[in-house]
Amino acid sequence: MKSVLPLFMLCILTSFFIQAAEVSIDDDGMFVINGERSFVLGLYENPKEDEQLARMVEAGFNLVQAQPKAEELDRLDRHGVYGWVNTGSCIDLSVNREQREKELTALVGTLKDHPRLLVWEVPDEALWNCWHQPQQWRWHQEPEALRQKIKEVADDDKRAQLFAEVNAALAYRDIADYETWEKRMDMLWEALGLEQPHPELSMARAQERAELMCRGMIDGYHLTRKMAPGIPVWMNHAPRNQISQLAAFNEGADIVGCDIYPVPRHPAISHSDLDNALISSVADYTVRMQAAAPWKPVWMVLQGFGWGDIQPNQSEQVRKELRRPNFGESRFMAYDAIVRGAKGILYWGTAYVEKESEFLTELLRVIRELHELQPVLSAPRAALDITVSYRPTFGSVDRKPVVLPKAYGKIPWLIAVNEWSEGLACTLSGFGDLEGVRYRDHHTGETYQVTDGVLPVPFRRYSARVLEPVVE
Repeated sequence: MKSVLPLFMLCILTSFFIQAAEVSIDDDGMFVINGERSFVLGLYENPKEDEQLARMVEAGFNLVQAQPKAEELDRLDRHGVYGWVNTGSCIDLSVNREQREKELTALVGTLKDHPRLLVWEVPDEALWNCWHQPQQWRWHQEPEALRQKIKEVADDDKRAQLFAEVNAALAYRDIADYETWEKRMDMLWEALGLEQPHPELSMARAQERAELMCRGMIDGYHLTRKMAPGIPVWMNHAPRNQISQLAAFNEGADIVGCDIYPVPRHPAISHSDLDNALISSVADYTVRMQAAAPWKPVWMVLQGFGWGDIQPNQSEQVRKELRRPNFGESRFMAYDAIVRGAKGILYWGTAYVEKESEFLTELLRVIRELHELQPVLSAPRAALDITVSYRPTFGSVDRKPVVLPKAYGKIPWLIAVNEWSEGLACTLSGFGDLEGVRYRDHHTGETYQVTDGVLPVPFRRYSARVLEPVVE
């Protein structure tokens, strides 16, 4: 009996002192967990096998998506990692308000005090889906569906006239007159004696639907924060939409970002619609997300898969071409987001990749490196104004390397990324009284010294350097 009583009391005391993690956001957007600044390394996949989850946590992931169940968060607790939960549609109070308020209240009330819950996430790519879903039908599927029906018309003249009417209707689509386009397409269904199969999907009404959803999600955001003031809300966008549209939705979140998967550049995929479809588009979208949410932290969702892994309907040859990122590309994209201002990076798609694949092994190498550099990544920006110049070269070079100085230790660290498609021989200037300081590339071991106020640093194409001061 003597050994049972202390254990019983210990269980009571342990359960009594369990409390939610203390979470805040510093003025520079860095996440603070229980008083410690933390750069977020997030994983959308929550492996079913404990061994695989342990492998991900050991590599350095510190935030993992969880189903909205206490037992899911309990499991993450056993592995020593934090979780985030997607609220689902109940945070959108634009429709079925009374029912969704009840669902949201129950969800938040059940999980808000769990010590491993750090963040709520709203429905993924909510703004984009207001447009994407009707676009899939109206833009791509409906014209073909109509043409197939018109082929069944027996009268040659009528059939030819109907085909011509389809083309005439699509001409309005091509000048963004969605209302006239859809009205004329609906008339064609009527002429065939058929009902339009998806009247609820309308490009002409997409903005109206987006504005309604936006108001509903902002209301749901405020209700969530009222019930759980210590847990922030984050919103992930698609790499689409205008900044003004994004900004409106971002009123319903504390943290924002988007997913961007640019490897490889291939005509079979359209990962974004910016002019820059190269791997450096990660930088462009990181900057774009900040423009759409000034003063809010940005978390970027990066590529944890190959497009061939998720497009089984492509030919075998195309699927091979839609390859996975290699180590250098994964490393570049991570640091490109970081130097452009991201305060966290998360990975989507690893659920579609074999666990013993070369790709996943290399991706976890990147995560281990970032985890090792956690004190540097989470440090404030140093008060250095670094200027970059480079030797003349054959290329246009409209993207200079970007340098982020970090105030870690007595001498700032430098994280530098070459977003250009060719190697550059660069010099960095603006080091003030750091004359003679030597820097070592944390990855390669190469060393460089500040001489006459400049630091010569060569870069390979699409590459990143983490330069740590050499302390004698």
